[in-house]
Amino acid sequence: MEYAGVRSLPEPPIQTSHVREMAANLLLGRALQTLDGACGTVVYSDVEGRWNSDSFALPGRPDRLHELQPVIEAMLEWTLYTEKPVAVNDLARSPWSKHLMHGSAPPPGALVATPLAQRGAIWGAIAVYRESPVAGSMALLGQLAEVATEPLSSLGTGRPEGVSS
Repeated sequence: MEYAGVRSLPEPPIQTSHVREMAANLLLGRALQTLDGACGTVVYSDVEGRWNSDSFALPGRPDRLHELQPVIEAMLEWTLYTEKPVAVNDLARSPWSKHLMHGSAPPPGALVATPLAQRGAIWGAIAVYRESPVAGSMALLGQLAEVATEPLSSLGTGRPEGVSS
């Protein structure tokens, strides 16, 4: 760009290694609140292409993250591989969940996972555990998908997110 005969260099894009982490954690928090979740996990690719994960439980709710880790990990991997959401309506009645937990009885509740997407690019996935089973998972998956594809600028970070690939 030139201005009054003086050539200037283009401004470098603003990128921080923490922007995706902040966005991922904000989305997980919003998903837990929207879906009345107890705990959840988010996996995301940072700007250098490394995969990271964060998990947390809401205060006063059961933290089943350690107990459900094999099921959560399998759902997140499947979601990232297929780029499709997945749900288990009733963990306690799911033979798949019992298999992943090596025969242990899963706790009651439901688990949903969906990819995180921005501008058509998958940059992570999110899984949310609810304390009670659900009759049908379509409404729950719809709510989670809405949160996961929400424009990141609406999260209130006030700066470019840097999540496009």
